[in-house]
Amino acid sequence: MTIKRCTLDDISELQSVCRKTFAETFADQNSEEDMKKFLDESYATDVLERELSDTDSCTYLALNDAGKALGYLKINVADAQTEEGYDNSLEIQRIYILKEAKGQGIGTEFMKIAENKARELGLSYIWLGVWEHNYAAQKFYKGKGFIKFSEHVFVLGDDKQTDYLMKKEL
Repeated sequence: MTIKRCTLDDISELQSVCRKTFAETFADQNSEEDMKKFLDESYATDVLERELSDTDSCTYLALNDAGKALGYLKINVADAQTEEGYDNSLEIQRIYILKEAKGQGIGTEFMKIAENKARELGLSYIWLGVWEHNYAAQKFYKGKGFIKFSEHVFVLGDDKQTDYLMKKEL
């Protein structure tokens, strides 16, 4: 497995892994209509192109030996963060891994990338949002030293859901 920074040349592979991992993670617990709306809006080509062009964001792809994407990480600093008021921090906006690739250490490697980037920039902490019903992800983040500090509304399609905000001090 290799991890590489995603570029505009990788947009097709990124879009595919974004849609697949999100659907694998949440389709069973959400309506087909809400899932379709979210996937179409959040992972549209023009949206991903804007995100990849933002100098305050970095997206990474984990690839198997054949070059197939196994998962991805998107981190944000400064104005690219999805919430205001978290100065001196790095946001992990997205961290998703294909079901078939879980348990291979990809999530741990992604967390190292985020933490190293935050330390390199001299930031105080890393934060992220995780769905209140995504218990496996919450357990993973707690195991990496994250604690819950707040909540916010996450809209999936037309459904307003609660995300727990978790952070790790550096």
